[in-house]
Amino acid sequence: MQKITIKLGLLWIILSLPASSALFGQYTSQYPDIPIVDVHIHPAEISHVTNFVKISDTIRQKHGSHLAFWISMTDPGEEVVEKMKRASGNRILFSASQMRPHRGLTITPEEVIAKVQAGYVGLKLWFGPPYRVLQEGEEGITRIDDPRFENLFAALEREKVLMTSLHIADPNGPFNDRQNWLKDPVYYWEQVRAFENVVAKYPDLTIVAAHGVWLVCQDAQVDFLRYMFSTYPNLYADISATFQYMPLVDTENLRDLYIEYQDRLLYGSDIGRIADTAIDYFVRGYARTFEILETDHIVEGDFFRDKPIKGLYLPKEVLEKIYYKNALKLYPGLKEAMK
Repeated sequence: MQKITIKLGLLWIILSLPASSALFGQYTSQYPDIPIVDVHIHPAEISHVTNFVKISDTIRQKHGSHLAFWISMTDPGEEVVEKMKRASGNRILFSASQMRPHRGLTITPEEVIAKVQAGYVGLKLWFGPPYRVLQEGEEGITRIDDPRFENLFAALEREKVLMTSLHIADPNGPFNDRQNWLKDPVYYWEQVRAFENVVAKYPDLTIVAAHGVWLVCQDAQVDFLRYMFSTYPNLYADISATFQYMPLVDTENLRDLYIEYQDRLLYGSDIGRIADTAIDYFVRGYARTFEILETDHIVEGDFFRDKPIKGLYLPKEVLEKIYYKNALKLYPGLKEAMK
């Protein structure tokens, strides 16, 4: 009788624990009918694109998820772009890009507009913390609201060019977990408020901010992202690279944000250079992020870390918007390409 009681007690403990992919085996999606668009990748060469297709095929077979399409934030040049499109089976579109403009823009508004007219989906601007770019003591552009960018933003607003995965700031965690990227909270908030100035000044410029505007590493940041979404209807955000920071905030707080602003969030990964030997690794990473969004399981990490993450268990209608419907609404040519 004592052994039976102990076994029943252990069974009750196991059943009372949150579901975990580690406990119950490999995750299989409940939503194989929902196509998933990854709006934030960085392939550097044709082999990386063919490996994305292999990853998609493997995910479909092993996990049931339908990773259907990608938007690249890296522009390898128009000739290579066409080769990459063919290598993907026409499952990828490209954004023009200006990386690290802290020493001044190297792409003109006219060049961006010409690229969009030629089939690019918009402009990717990487404006992370200036100290990651400028040498100590070097003068340069340190805020995204610098007047030297005004002509660019005004032209993009006038021509209705989408800003794709605009990178601002870097992760700033709570007091006891500041992260290695941007540890100074004062400097961090200076960058965020400079970005708000841009969003406010160009209300007809549609902006998809990268990485949840990096307003995802503290609960107060999540609340500020609510304020940004509620105040600026031209602001959207991809969630690439944010999964690893989910343990830093309250799960219900983040889940509430995703549900309340389901029309403003887009799925992304922020991965790119995929070697042949890394395909299984990235299959596992994609599957983990899908499991985080779709279930309340304790998932053993994402692409970048193996730290346990509590799933958000989003409703199907929310997943549909984050996975592809919001992307169809924003990215020119995507709807036609996905047909």
